[in-house]
Amino acid sequence: MIRAYRPFTTTVRALSLLMVPLAMLFASTAALAQTMASSVSQHGITWYFDQEHEVGQYANGDWWVLGPVTITRITPESAQVDGRWQNGTQVNPAADGNRRTHGYDERTHSSTYDDNLNVDPGRTGESLSLSTGSVVKSISLDPLPDNWHNNAPRISDLAILTVVERVPPAGAFRPAPWAASKVSNWSETQLNYSVLQSLEPVESAPDIVERSEQMLRFWNEQFAGTWTQSAVKARNHQPSYGSDQARELGDNALLLHLNFSKEEKRDLFVGMVQYGLDIYERILAGGRWWSDGGWNHGRKLPMLLAGIALNDSDILYQADREKGGRNLFQEDGSTFVVNQAQIDLNDDRCGSYSQEHLGLPEWSTRYWSDYDEQTGISMRSDGNRCPYASWSASYRYVGNQYVTHALAARLTSGAQAAWNWQPFFDYADRVVEKGGAPGYGLTAFGRNMWSAYRHYDHASGKAVKPPRAPAVFVD
Repeated sequence: MIRAYRPFTTTVRALSLLMVPLAMLFASTAALAQTMASSVSQHGITWYFDQEHEVGQYANGDWWVLGPVTITRITPESAQVDGRWQNGTQVNPAADGNRRTHGYDERTHSSTYDDNLNVDPGRTGESLSLSTGSVVKSISLDPLPDNWHNNAPRISDLAILTVVERVPPAGAFRPAPWAASKVSNWSETQLNYSVLQSLEPVESAPDIVERSEQMLRFWNEQFAGTWTQSAVKARNHQPSYGSDQARELGDNALLLHLNFSKEEKRDLFVGMVQYGLDIYERILAGGRWWSDGGWNHGRKLPMLLAGIALNDSDILYQADREKGGRNLFQEDGSTFVVNQAQIDLNDDRCGSYSQEHLGLPEWSTRYWSDYDEQTGISMRSDGNRCPYASWSASYRYVGNQYVTHALAARLTSGAQAAWNWQPFFDYADRVVEKGGAPGYGLTAFGRNMWSAYRHYDHASGKAVKPPRAPAVFVD
């Protein structure tokens, strides 16, 4: 058995090296060199083959195996507990675009478990044979916490084994499980570290090693654009709620701009870029993250970072708000500038805008989802979902997380221009000026980074004193 290789960091940590060839102990941070094995393991999951196959690891540590391959067993095996299947395995999830069914855990309430999608040998009683594809294996949470609500994850861990038709290059990024092709299109050797800054640390910074370990795990975007997505997220990998996820991703992006060495940044950088590539390939498979409450924000920054770091024009096209990304991401779909048509509407149900609001950078729960190009108005009969002047509008706290994402984009060389939606950045400034909105506030680290580096000057490499002090953030 070969267990997952964890890329080196500057902190010495215990590595599981059972039966790993001695040469691998001295491997670089690039993907593990291929070898022959009859099984591989990661995150408590083991895939067993009918015979030895050539295997290796992608830049983030996920395994690939050279196909065709027959998988005889995957542990922990899928089994029925109290009449419901757990620990399921799915091949190429979301390959049909926006399907809202899965094969992981029959106890999920907010999405539909489909027994036919669970191809785990433990359920089917048959080996799984593939020439190519992504085999996504889950470990179920068992038992569930007493206070577990209906839309919370039922999964603790996920791991991906990619069956490839040819050996990937060393340092390759993993193709997404929903990608049509399992050929690796990007490599760690392409990463441009110069797009990151090297800033003096501020107080309350998260531990970069802990954040790196979490970010190297698979962050699932199988049900892109819907609140049911939380059901197929793994609890040990990522937060289940969008605002919590956006908060962590914003802090992660800001950590990359502190004065850690390239070696110290490596794992977090690779993890963020891999997630960004998964988001990009989810878009190619039909994924969208509409502006909708607090579920869908946070996805644009990782994809944009991947496009900038890899200098990939196709990714950057999808990130550009006025090009491919016109209605892809919640961050852009909920921010706008108040126009005269909205003022003239004078609808008290929506907290009417007055003339003094003209040109104000603003937010709405589902602004661009319901935008009328002719009138310049986005309206719904539900007052909580139309432009709402009140600072206490439902879900306005979503914009609190825009602050760190806007700051990270400002600090990443070329990212603000590539984002290409100024209302988002202007609204983030407004959030800070008003002290944030109640609920899901920024971390102390995010606040400190904004105070220190919101007016960072790329040309001089120095932080410019802000024109005025921001308001005190609400908790």
